[in-house]
Amino acid sequence: MAKTTKKTETTTGAAKPAARRKTVAAPAPAAEKVTTRRRTKTQSEGSQPATVADSRPVRVERPVQAASVPEPTHEEISLRAYHLYLRRRGWPGSPEHDWLQAVNELRRERGLL
Repeated sequence: MAKTTKKTETTTGAAKPAARRKTVAAPAPAAEKVTTRRRTKTQSEGSQPATVADSRPVRVERPVQAASVPEPTHEEISLRAYHLYLRRRGWPGSPEHDWLQAVNELRRERGLL
């Protein structure tokens, strides 16, 4: 049972404001990190990885077929370089830098880099 007290004297004058309690904000819940594992092409359902004599897994490398994706043409590169020039609104720069950046962007988009 809580103890209660009676107030016997009344004070005159300005009353002192009650002290506020400090509130502690609850920490925000951390976002859950979702991780996924990708299955490599050498691993498939029911197959075992290749091994050497001491039973260590061996990584099998396959050649990349780059012939299926064509290199950017001269016209595509020049158009992209022109758009890069327009994007920087004529600010100082070099046409060679725009050209090389256009080549890199086009190759990156096609997966050649």
